[in-house]
Amino acid sequence: MSERGFTLIEVLVASVLVVVALLGAATMTLTASAQVNRGAQETLAVSMGEQRLEFLKNQAYTSGNLAAGTTTETLTGDFAGYVRTTTITDNVPQANVKRIVIATTTPSGMSCTITGLIAND
Repeated sequence: MSERGFTLIEVLVASVLVVVALLGAATMTLTASAQVNRGAQETLAVSMGEQRLEFLKNQAYTSGNLAAGTTTETLTGDFAGYVRTTTITDNVPQANVKRIVIATTTPSGMSCTITGLIAND
């Protein structure tokens, strides 16, 4: 009498191969999810830096908002965990020009820096 079907060894080998493939797919999914989250944080950090730079560009050259020095903002609400540091330096790279450096740090510790110049008209 001839029986058809798979042997126990064949079933076990196939099961191990399926488990290994599923574990690989799960690992890739977790890695991809982490990278998407990191990218979203970085995009938001750049956007917040650009927003601050645009705000400062729209101020009068002699405005108190453009005084030389460093200010640090710890953001709250939807942006909790982000820290934005603005450094304004007078007469760099030449007289009557202010250099603005805005560094935004994400909750995960990444930092994005934007630099701009504002000249006195």
